[in-house]
Amino acid sequence: MDGYVERWVEIWLNREQGAFERALVRMGRYEDFVSGEIAKRGMPPSLKYLPLIEGGYYPKALSPVGAGGIWQFMPETARWLGLGVGPLVDERFDPYLATPVALGYLAQLRKQFSSWFLALAAYNSGPGRVERILREHVGDIPRSDGLFWRIRAHLPAETRDFVPKYLVAARVAEDPRLYGFAPGAKDASLVLDTVAVQGAASIDVVAEAAGLSEDTVRFLNPHLVRGLAPEGTTTVLRLPRGVAAAFSRRFAAIPPDERVTFYEHTVAAGETLWDIARRYDVGVAEIRAANPAVEPLRLQIGTVLVIPRRGHLPRAAAGTGGVGVAFSPVPTLRTGLPIS
Repeated sequence: MDGYVERWVEIWLNREQGAFERALVRMGRYEDFVSGEIAKRGMPPSLKYLPLIEGGYYPKALSPVGAGGIWQFMPETARWLGLGVGPLVDERFDPYLATPVALGYLAQLRKQFSSWFLALAAYNSGPGRVERILREHVGDIPRSDGLFWRIRAHLPAETRDFVPKYLVAARVAEDPRLYGFAPGAKDASLVLDTVAVQGAASIDVVAEAAGLSEDTVRFLNPHLVRGLAPEGTTTVLRLPRGVAAAFSRRFAAIPPDERVTFYEHTVAAGETLWDIARRYDVGVAEIRAANPAVEPLRLQIGTVLVIPRRGHLPRAAAGTGGVGVAFSPVPTLRTGLPIS
């Protein structure tokens, strides 16, 4: 393993500019929960280090090919395993929903391949591919960790590195300073309550009812990818421990038609901003303020616009990405939670 250790330590220390250290700090937020889920299933405790090399323990991590969350599920895999992946709610980004699913999938792969190394390879590149390579290159030999090294050269490049990278991460994370890292103290474990919101609600309304900043609610609910809980369903939200009761009481007092301060509109063929503004009874200037990245003269079919309800013009500030919703930054979060 020494060669692998040297290689990945050099990458994490230099080429990736402290990404591993930042992931170690973020790990503190979710480590207790992940470790508890691993222990429930009698799985190797070192699996808590797998999200370090997957999503860097960053819930909103999104790879160039579309894998998302701390466990880096592709959309089709996530749906197959029972996670919801939609335009408003993407459960891949919720560590508390994705972790049990990821561990259940890993346990299933371990049973299929009788080897943790082969299971990890299958997690990365797909069980069908690993089965095919095993059939082609080792036949009916009983499965074992040693077979990973025998078929490694036939696996995709990313998968060839996946198991060694995981093993190095587990070793280095146990004593990062021994390998030249100087991470700060781990973030404190998040202590949360869950609440169920029936029907549509925008995140600013949720924040007001909870007595929190919008940034805090966004941070705790990365699965609300556009800051809007959808109509016609129940959405689980996470709030700091002790807030849920007051939130539920205040939120129940808000009339349903006042729980959303913006809509989403997908541009259809032939539509102009003026057409859309007239449909929603708002001004063109309001739509432009809510979607600063949109060029009115280059409005493309399929573009998703944020449409503020009359009297609810979003405040101009740093955009949140995606559809261009803009909210004022909050210098100090009331809960003291980090926002990245």
